[in-house]
Amino acid sequence: EHHFDMNKKGKESFQKALHFSGLTVEVTGAEGRRTKYQKKATAQMLVRAEPKTTNVKAAASTDQASKKTDTNEDKDTQKERVENQMIQHDEETILLNKVKYVSSEDNVHYQLTILEQVILLALCLDVKNDNPMDGLTGEQMGAFLERVLQQHDDWMVYATALLERAWLESERNHTRERAILQIQALADQHTNRLTLTQSTFQAAVEDSAPPQERLRNLHSIVYPPRWVVLRDLAERYAKIGIVTTAAELFEEIERWDDVVECYQRAGKENKAEEVIRKRLEEAETPRMWAALGDIKNDPKYYERALKVSNGRFSGAYVALGKFHSDKGDLPKAAQYFKEAVRLKPLSTHVWFRLGAISMNLKDWELALHAFSEVVQQEPEEADAWANVAAIHMHNKNPSEAYPALVESLKLNRNNWRVWASKLWTCMDLKKYDEAIQASITLIDLKTKRNASEKIPNPEERVIRAIVGGAISQYEQAVKDGNTPAVDSGKRTISRVRELLSKVKSSVKNEPWIFETCAFFNEKIGRADQVVEDLMKEYRALQNILGWETDSVALPRICRIITQLFELHVEEGKVESIKKFKFLVNGAIRKVRAAYFDLNRLPKEINELEKILSNIETKISKM
Repeated sequence: EHHFDMNKKGKESFQKALHFSGLTVEVTGAEGRRTKYQKKATAQMLVRAEPKTTNVKAAASTDQASKKTDTNEDKDTQKERVENQMIQHDEETILLNKVKYVSSEDNVHYQLTILEQVILLALCLDVKNDNPMDGLTGEQMGAFLERVLQQHDDWMVYATALLERAWLESERNHTRERAILQIQALADQHTNRLTLTQSTFQAAVEDSAPPQERLRNLHSIVYPPRWVVLRDLAERYAKIGIVTTAAELFEEIERWDDVVECYQRAGKENKAEEVIRKRLEEAETPRMWAALGDIKNDPKYYERALKVSNGRFSGAYVALGKFHSDKGDLPKAAQYFKEAVRLKPLSTHVWFRLGAISMNLKDWELALHAFSEVVQQEPEEADAWANVAAIHMHNKNPSEAYPALVESLKLNRNNWRVWASKLWTCMDLKKYDEAIQASITLIDLKTKRNASEKIPNPEERVIRAIVGGAISQYEQAVKDGNTPAVDSGKRTISRVRELLSKVKSSVKNEPWIFETCAFFNEKIGRADQVVEDLMKEYRALQNILGWETDSVALPRICRIITQLFELHVEEGKVESIKKFKFLVNGAIRKVRAAYFDLNRLPKEINELEKILSNIETKISKM
């Protein structure tokens, strides 16, 4: 029932077996040490198993069990042979072969029958069926396996526990080496060839269990066929980069596609081609023709693969699409990719390439369909979400782009381009709080990242729009008497102040930022800060070379002086106005000095002289 994936029925059978056996199983924790140099004991998962008849003397501790003699010499030899299947940790490894528990009682285990050991293996599988495959599940399964491995009574039961443990340990850094060697040893023990793990005739033949011993409890366990173990081992070798060894194992079980792929990864193109041509001599297959096309980079082999498959091999269409895409023939590449996804629609990488090509071809409808397929099949593909948003932005549909951008940033918050897209989208939707957040994030990313990424500074029009929009929303809320909206507007204005502070620290000596700050402070009633910001804007404009004759800078300076005059008059302090008079005089002298022909003086000089006259009049009356 478990073998045919009928997990619920399998669980029921496991529990019945446990009930009828009378075995008591407790999954608990105990303090113990897992490494050689560990001083402080930590909590370790532990499985206590007690048989129904406990008159059998408890086995000695795990360290002494192997030294205990048996009256039956043949049985002792058999147990030793079974135990020899285990691969020990390397001497340089810091891990102990078994957990050493603090309490001596936890290091003592009742002697279980083979049937009871098989039940523990079944319960171990049940843990995997009922829980997600995460760290805690692996620890719980490992505790069951460690309990089974305390005894070595049956060759195949012991081998099954070793294989299950190796599968678990292969996912951990410190135990991966032993795990792969263990799987290698379990695969090698079914052959009499000399290999890495059985390098002598004695290990290969004399120490091997006879067939009747191996088959005795075969139907009580879940042990895979040898070719499945070899396939699993080859895949694990390939995963960690030992591709030549993986290719040899795949060749042994005649998985020719994987053989070719491994030789290609190893850079042995000639060897891969030799394998392909040998297979094609025996029988033509689409995969082999496509693999030959990959090696030769010749589209005629892909076309031959399509001919052999009667146009039903999607891999050839994908290869042809990549070939034409690399050559720059995007319309033809898109055609091939469309055929590929028609035959095999659950191909996210092909949909993604089709979407990217469609965007280049300005086929926005097909691009949106392609990227929508990607996010439906792989909801955690951040780039696909970003592309969906980009298409909606191009189609002037910000309300549809916004949720796609939110999903993309949930998955990857370090992509500054997506933050920039969210900023513009939020501006279109008048979501000023989130626009502020996006602007601040862009500024932070610019300070942290390398200059080669060319993250842009905040744009003037964006900052001005945020400030103006936030103030307008607040004023409208006050006018309407909407208390919740007023409170929200106050929070937004507070964030605007934080944004302007960030912008001033990142964009230095830019006149527009001081002008924007002056406008903001004027609107919120901070007159003293307005004067300071206008003076900073005035000094920033005077740093522009040739401002005296500049048709943009000079009118702005004239406007600033006008604003400062009004503020000083409103303040009414004589000393401030007298100091301001010197500033106006200096500006007039600099402008006059820049023109040789006084008849060509700009009209702004008249405005400045008028302000100077008003200042003198104001001083005389005070």
